[in-house]
Amino acid sequence: MARKRVGNKRERIIAAAGALFGDKGYHNTTTAEIAESAGVAAGTIYIYFSSKEELLVAVFEEFLGAHMDKLREGVAREVGAEKKLRRLLKLGLELMEQNPDSARIFLSQLRQSTSMIKMVAKRSSRAYKDIVESVLEEGVRAGFCRQLNVRTAATMLFGAFQNLVLEWVADDCSYGLAEQADDLADFVLEGVCCEPASGTE
Repeated sequence: MARKRVGNKRERIIAAAGALFGDKGYHNTTTAEIAESAGVAAGTIYIYFSSKEELLVAVFEEFLGAHMDKLREGVAREVGAEKKLRRLLKLGLELMEQNPDSARIFLSQLRQSTSMIKMVAKRSSRAYKDIVESVLEEGVRAGFCRQLNVRTAATMLFGAFQNLVLEWVADDCSYGLAEQADDLADFVLEGVCCEPASGTE
C-alpha cells in the first residue's frame, strides 16, 4: 500500500506541475504552488525531484513518452505509407490539442532551457523523426514515394508540425488544431510522392 501512495503522490505532483507550468509559465510557478495544487506538503516534492528543473523534465518525459507510444500504436494499425503518414499527423495534432498545457510547455521551454531539457527535446524529436523515416522508407520501397533523403524529409515534416502547433499556441489555442492535419498531409505528400496524392493509396 505504501508504494501505491508514493506513486500516486509523484503522479499528482507531475500533473499539477504540468498544469501550472502551462498556465503560468515555468519561471512564474513556485514549488509551493505545485505542492498545494497536488495536495502534498511543500517538502514532499523534493523527495521525488532534486529541483524544479528536474520536475520539468519529468513533466516532459511523462507527456512525450505517452505521446510517442500512441503515435506508434496508431501508425501500426494502418496499412500503406500514405495512410500511415496521414494517421501520424492527425493523431499528433489531436494529442497536442487534447493537452494544451503540455503543448505550451513543450514549445516555450524546449528552446531556451538547460542541457538537461535540451537532451529530452533531442530524444523526443529523434523518436518522432524515426517514426516518420520508417513510414517514408516503406513508401520508397513500395514505389509510392520517390527516391529521397528520408532523414531530411523527416526533419522538414517535423518542423512543419512544430510550426502549426506554435501558431495554435500563440493564438491561445482558439481553434481546432487537428482540423489542419489533412492540409499538412497533402502538402507533405505532394513533396514526397511519385504522383500527386489522391487521399488514398
